[in-house]
Amino acid sequence: MLPKTFKEGAVLDPLHIEVTEQMVKKYGDVSGDFNPIHFDDSAAQEKGFPGKIIHGMLSMAIASTIVEPLTQRDYWVKTYDMKFRAPVLVGETITITGTILALETDTVTIDLLVSNPTYPQVAKGRILLHVYK
Repeated sequence: MLPKTFKEGAVLDPLHIEVTEQMVKKYGDVSGDFNPIHFDDSAAQEKGFPGKIIHGMLSMAIASTIVEPLTQRDYWVKTYDMKFRAPVLVGETITITGTILALETDTVTIDLLVSNPTYPQVAKGRILLHVYK
């Protein structure tokens, strides 16, 4: 069921996504997280950030889109974890890269890395995909 091009160590096509104010607002509406550091430059600067930062969980959600082509075919996300290392400013473009760590009969493990122009490692995570049966 795995595509023949899949092999351990293979790198997925990277994604480059600009995180817009509209995305942050929609995420705030859905999550109920209206912390001013996400919506007001002054509030973010008072907390030591250069400007508004996006929600960490929004960056996690955006990063998961790298496996979307697989979830539209034969796989579902079994587990997903991420560690956040640096903030993403509203308006920045993040780059998501994925590397296949392991292939098993029914699972694919993919390491993720999220970066932006300011930080080479904004977040690092791992997604375990499981095949539908």
